[in-house]
Amino acid sequence: MKKAKWLLGSVVLLILLAGCLPRLQEPLPPRAQVQNFQLLSVDPFSDNAQFALDLKISNPNNFELPLLESTLTLYFGDARIPFDLPRMTIPASGFETVPTRVTVPLAASAREVQRLLAGETVRVRITGKMKAELGPVPVTLGPFTLLDENVRVDLRFAAPSFKLAPERSSLALSGSRLRVTVGFQVTNPNPLGFYLRGPVQLVIAGRPVASAGVDLPLRPRQSGMGELVFDVNLSEVPGAAAAVLAGLQVEVRGGVKAEIPGIWQQGLDLLLGGRIR
Repeated sequence: MKKAKWLLGSVVLLILLAGCLPRLQEPLPPRAQVQNFQLLSVDPFSDNAQFALDLKISNPNNFELPLLESTLTLYFGDARIPFDLPRMTIPASGFETVPTRVTVPLAASAREVQRLLAGETVRVRITGKMKAELGPVPVTLGPFTLLDENVRVDLRFAAPSFKLAPERSSLALSGSRLRVTVGFQVTNPNPLGFYLRGPVQLVIAGRPVASAGVDLPLRPRQSGMGELVFDVNLSEVPGAAAAVLAGLQVEVRGGVKAEIPGIWQQGLDLLLGGRIR
């Protein structure tokens, strides 16, 4: 009987103690909003596009949320990209701003990149799990959707600049023909890499005398060297023999295209000129 009363008292005491202990509140997962989405580069030669994605990570709970490691996936078109957030503690009902960088393969996101470059919006989602340190044992949050938002970029394409490269240019006589080699440098100030393609004409003394084609790859925000070779009839260039020694004033012009095959293109006017020896 005494043992039964002791057990009953112990149970009652445990119930009373349990009622006095604070209960651990089930945390709500964080939420994210896009603070900034910026195109860093589109490079068809390495088959990727890079973006800056700054997120506002909000804590919907009335207590601070210490976040540990995350297992997240970013969805961009058909691309599925592992996405990590750094460890952070978000204040109660507060937020943290987190800058991130995202690299997506063009092969899996060509349609979305095409829409962004056309000024349209694209949907970006981030889903997965995170762990929060709310006691002796970390709590797993999720799976849940951290972000589901439409984004766009403001692309202001600047025409590349062309400059004659005299050291890569030359004149050569061969029978009744004059071979004119025009070396040039082109600088691409844009975050887009592209192929520069199209027909151009060689103009001497205001007259087009020969044609050639440009086909030059340009990386994002880099310069490249090109070379055009024109085969000119000597009858089109009075004093050609003297020009080989004294130099020949030439101009190259044409309507060409900057293009990322299957994704984007932009018409350009190519114009360069100078004296070739």
